[in-house]
Amino acid sequence: MGGLLLFMIIFSFTTGPFYLYYWLGKSNSEYHFSPKHVIVMGGAGYPSATALLRSYYASELFKKHPDCDIYVCQPSSVGLPVEKSDAYKISQDLMLRGVDSSNIYLELIGKNTREEALEVAKINPTLKSENCVLVSSPEHMKRAVAVFQKAGFKHVGGEPTFDLCGPTDLLYNDKDLGGNKRLPSIGQETQLRYQFWNHFVYQIICYRELMAITWYWLRGWI
Repeated sequence: MGGLLLFMIIFSFTTGPFYLYYWLGKSNSEYHFSPKHVIVMGGAGYPSATALLRSYYASELFKKHPDCDIYVCQPSSVGLPVEKSDAYKISQDLMLRGVDSSNIYLELIGKNTREEALEVAKINPTLKSENCVLVSSPEHMKRAVAVFQKAGFKHVGGEPTFDLCGPTDLLYNDKDLGGNKRLPSIGQETQLRYQFWNHFVYQIICYRELMAITWYWLRGWI
């Protein structure tokens, strides 16, 4: 465990974790068709960073392809009214972003990626032969596309929901801000302040996803 921790710390000072994260998002998601169906994969509840990002990306796809419909996958508790489900709340967010309500369908059963693919196909079996684009977090995209392909979907692409960086210039002079001047100055060290921690988190996210991909492969779901 100590060796693994040391490796993760050293690896976080390189660009490797970002490119691993980027690879999971882009390596299996490319498509060259106009989507007829956009499938928003389930994630955290609403509101959450994942739900809001997926809603944003799905609505942007709708603006480019206004004839497409959108399937919102998010499991709901048994007996809970649809209007109180997270999927319904996400659909309301999509409508605020310009998506017509008649183009939105809710999938409330699927509790993992495999079940979501099967349940969406039950709602509309023609999806398997038509152009579908999945909207999900970057680390999940490679597995999601593979799962839908294994479930019989013929034309599947992905729209990974990469978030945007903040301001590019985050440098400051510690001495100008006062406080304890005996501590080392880190105002000019954005790698130590931000990049190292971001890359450490990327590693945790990506290693978890690689384990999930391995499990899905063993189960025969991809």
